[in-house]
Amino acid sequence: MSLSRSDQRPADDGMRVCAVIPAYNEADVIGNLVAAVRRHVTEVIVVDDGSVDGTGARAAEAGALCLRFDENQGKGAAVRHALATVAPGAFTHVLFMDGDGQHRPEDIPSLVREARVSGADLVIGTRPLDQARMPRSRHFSNSLGSRVASRLVGQTIRDTQSGFRLVRLASLSNLRLRSRRYEIEMELLIKLCRRGARVCQAPVALVYDGGRARSKMRPIRDTVRICLWSLAFRYLGA
Repeated sequence: MSLSRSDQRPADDGMRVCAVIPAYNEADVIGNLVAAVRRHVTEVIVVDDGSVDGTGARAAEAGALCLRFDENQGKGAAVRHALATVAPGAFTHVLFMDGDGQHRPEDIPSLVREARVSGADLVIGTRPLDQARMPRSRHFSNSLGSRVASRLVGQTIRDTQSGFRLVRLASLSNLRLRSRRYEIEMELLIKLCRRGARVCQAPVALVYDGGRARSKMRPIRDTVRICLWSLAFRYLGA
């Protein structure tokens, strides 16, 4: 299935952005998130990754196009499924966001502006890794992942685990992705860099507000998994 809706709102400069939001049991936040994101993009796709709380229905009510897995498959699988539905002719860029409230829709223009000005293939929404404001485990996993990734791609990437990023669709042409879980961010970064893609970074807010933005990532287990897969992506051509 390819997406090309007649009610799309084209950007003034020709940029047409499709937002992709993987979501698992986020019924309490997904509706407001979709409504806010729609103000900044042409289309919103929510991948309901096997939720049992009505996440997909809430997203659809808010105006998203919903894709659904009957069982939880993982973030990487959800991203790959969404990308398979996006027609490059309908959109110029895809915006990735998490569905748990960790990314503010009002920061979307910052990423779009950086892509427009720099011509970058990938713009990463970079959060300030403030140890005083982050759970200790998340600060550890983000800091370690960023150090590993920076070495692997040969440039400083300050927040490699940020799922808030804007990618030029043309740069993803024929790019083979295989991630099923949280390693998808590193796979995209490493494989795009191997292609010679230009990577830029845009500042976005750090959101850890009393537990309302609740990542489902398990910092130690998933960080080890991400690092091992990153080595495979970089050196084994996985």
